[in-house]
Amino acid sequence: MDTRVEGIMVSVSRRAALALALVMAGGALTRGDGHEGLAPQKVHLELRTLATGVASATFPGGARGGELAVGDSAVWSLIVRLERDRQGEPRGCRYGVSMPSVPPQEVPEEAAHAWEARLTVRSATLERIELDVDWKRYGRDADGERRVVRGDACAITLGEGERRLLDFVWMREAPGWESCYDSLALELEAKVAEDPALADRRITYDLWLVDEGRGGPSMTRRWQMVGKQGEARDFDFEPLRRSIEGVRTQALLDTRVSGSVRGRLQDDGSLEVALQAHRTDSPDGPNWALGGHGEKRVRLLPGETVRLELPAPDPDVSHEPEGSTLRRDVEGGILAGLRERTVSLVLTSRPVE
Repeated sequence: MDTRVEGIMVSVSRRAALALALVMAGGALTRGDGHEGLAPQKVHLELRTLATGVASATFPGGARGGELAVGDSAVWSLIVRLERDRQGEPRGCRYGVSMPSVPPQEVPEEAAHAWEARLTVRSATLERIELDVDWKRYGRDADGERRVVRGDACAITLGEGERRLLDFVWMREAPGWESCYDSLALELEAKVAEDPALADRRITYDLWLVDEGRGGPSMTRRWQMVGKQGEARDFDFEPLRRSIEGVRTQALLDTRVSGSVRGRLQDDGSLEVALQAHRTDSPDGPNWALGGHGEKRVRLLPGETVRLELPAPDPDVSHEPEGSTLRRDVEGGILAGLRERTVSLVLTSRPVE
């Protein structure tokens, strides 16, 4: 079978295709510019407590969750307390979290902490959820009145399934808690709420890695996979190894490409696809490695193909010491030779019928 893909139709314009800006490791991230036409999504939010035991692991406690549409707000409360017996003594290290439907005006005497958070969804599309979060932690003053111990109001952007730690408090000196738990924390998680009518659908991904240009024959790698609706699937291609000619010397260079793809079928039959890619170029040996990453989010018809170019690195070596291997290879034209080749991802996706 001919595995070349030079003739494959590119149905998303080059202008809209992702330009992955590869930079020195640790540098700034440059994202693609195309996410037009993505449908607004309903979001599932979960506000939960985390507890870290004395000399043990961190584990989730109670949680409050629900679905919000873009523009909606909700105020959720979580009250954390040790469980006690009839005599008022702690029952071992068991604790409970209550979630009142209406924010309480008082903090119970036996409560360790009470949190309250107002959550507002500003926008939500594939792989990008923007929230306004206004949270407070309450305690009790000497007169038993509720008082704000800590809080913050901030804008947060999360990818699907990502989490944000909002608050953290040491429990080492809290009566009844000090022998059981080191700390408590408050965490927020966001993900897209699936349409029940589409939740069981599956999507196929046919992904090609294509290396072509001067200095050698074209090479391809193929990765095929099936994912559930809204499920992120990882890919990791076998490295592309080729000999690169420079002005002064020749070198063997490896290009490694990995990442993930997530698709979601819409009720009009279209597909929204998020492709995240990582590229690393390195010589045959541990001398240096250059890498970068980016993402692209597009809306496509089933079977439509998109080609994304992953440009070669072009590092600034002005601050590199004289004689360093990276500076030598740049000045010797090795990376210029690498830039004469084009590395692309070519993706076709469609729902499983």
